[in-house]
Amino acid sequence: MKQNAPCRTYLDPDDAPGKRAIVAAALELFSSKGIEGTSVRAIGAAAGLTNPALFRHFSGKEALGLHLFERIFRGFRGSLPAVNESPFSDQLRATLAAYLRFFDEDLQAALFFQETLRRFWPQLPATLRRQSLIAHFCALLDVGVAQNVVDVNEDPKLLLAAVLGLLGQLARQLNFNEIPSPAISHLEAVHRLVLRSLSAQPAMPPSLRRATR
Repeated sequence: MKQNAPCRTYLDPDDAPGKRAIVAAALELFSSKGIEGTSVRAIGAAAGLTNPALFRHFSGKEALGLHLFERIFRGFRGSLPAVNESPFSDQLRATLAAYLRFFDEDLQAALFFQETLRRFWPQLPATLRRQSLIAHFCALLDVGVAQNVVDVNEDPKLLLAAVLGLLGQLARQLNFNEIPSPAISHLEAVHRLVLRSLSAQPAMPPSLRRATR
């Protein structure tokens, strides 16, 4: 199935056309060659602009990469549903659907965000860092614990690693066509897998534990 053209929510319609061209070209090159492997000259050439035009908008590659990272994060974070007291399974499904739609709308942007998280996350404003994707999942897990759906005996950090690791690997497999697109077509399977990994299991009675030894 052919995917739709990227939504490119990281492009601000209020920006000058030249700035938008620079940002779009930078994402393409950063994704294929890496930030270190991409020169300012290459970005300008891909955008159809001169080096001075790029420096009118950004001080260099690092500032451009940070701008991209922050714009992608703000756009995706704003698409996540608010956490409330609704049934945990429904809220989890809505959050997973937002992730999969993000992959379908612009997989390149999703992968860039994943691959540069360690580099750019510390540079974001503190107010924005407090709205992290981990914070969203922690709040969601708290609802699951309160509803006796999430296993309280497991380390929450390991539960988060299980969920976010699955989503990160899914994005990579989509990129290499190891899993067919669109990502949203896998929502029910992903939902089942995540529920299974988080599920609170009743404690095994001592008599049954002895019988299985």
